[in-house]
Amino acid sequence: MNIQKIFKRAKDSLRRTVIPFNRKIREKFSRHDRGFLINRKKDEYGYLEEESFRDKIRKINIDSKVFYTVFIVAASLFCIIISQISPDSRFRTWYHSLKNKPIISKGIQLTEGKSVIDQQTGTFLTYYRFQGFGESDPTHIDSKAPMIALTFDDGPNPSSTQRILDVLDANYSHATFFVVGTNAENYPDMLKAISASGCELGNHSYNHKDLTTLSTSDVEEQIEKVNRAVKKATGENTTVIRPPYGAYNDKVIKQLEEPVILWDLDTEDWESRNAKKIVDAVMSQVKDGDIVLMHDIYDSTAEAVEILIPKLKEQGYQVVSVSELAKYKGKTLELDKAYGKIGGTAE
Repeated sequence: MNIQKIFKRAKDSLRRTVIPFNRKIREKFSRHDRGFLINRKKDEYGYLEEESFRDKIRKINIDSKVFYTVFIVAASLFCIIISQISPDSRFRTWYHSLKNKPIISKGIQLTEGKSVIDQQTGTFLTYYRFQGFGESDPTHIDSKAPMIALTFDDGPNPSSTQRILDVLDANYSHATFFVVGTNAENYPDMLKAISASGCELGNHSYNHKDLTTLSTSDVEEQIEKVNRAVKKATGENTTVIRPPYGAYNDKVIKQLEEPVILWDLDTEDWESRNAKKIVDAVMSQVKDGDIVLMHDIYDSTAEAVEILIPKLKEQGYQVVSVSELAKYKGKTLELDKAYGKIGGTAE
């Protein structure tokens, strides 16, 4: 609610309360001057009666001041409480920072050999610098902390892919985009944006055909046409491959010249097209080292990612690309193998 409207309502309420009270006072003294009335009381009843009358007048004034004071304090407290309901309020921001201090401070390494007091001071100062001045590097990855790889198939799409890139960038995170050649050729600017963001480009075949049903030459064409489109747009090749439908066999995998990446957490976003269901599917199952499968051609997926990444960060997960996940987990991605969870293969 607008703060100005709250104050206007409070002012109107105060006016409706005070005006009748003032009217009664004025009516009581309309025929006689206040000093004359006090002198008359003295003549008729003596000194003590005058003092009693003055006490009554004084009590009325005191009651008025108490009423005004209580009303102003109550109205002020009410306005403060209403203002703190906002998600961006100072109180909620402070509480969020306090609750998530270990997460915000993640990646900060203290100098070895310092005393306990120095370490505590160092933690506080680096946390304060990160919050206030941005001097700490929020892109730093802590190899000992939980991390997952978000992967997106079938794009790029100018609308939904850009939304995903925006939320990744805002949260200092990366992902892997397995692009199909038809979209890669149509949207070279999106390939440039993915590459410039620090995210990883993967190969998902030219037009999403089951590679196990194709001849050797057709498989080669499906892969090479994607690489040519990516190379033309970004100057670089794709670094990993995900066969359409996750379908591969010994013949296909021996032909591919990049590591094959599958997944171990399927959001089934293509079926639900529902942001809440996508978020719930990830948050209820996600584990350290997971490769999560989504599709960046749906607005519902983009909406889910906008909710999901902050939630993952709140729970201490770092969001990285597949190659980054392998690097920080100490895993070398080899040819002739298909990887699901990093740390093991899908074979």
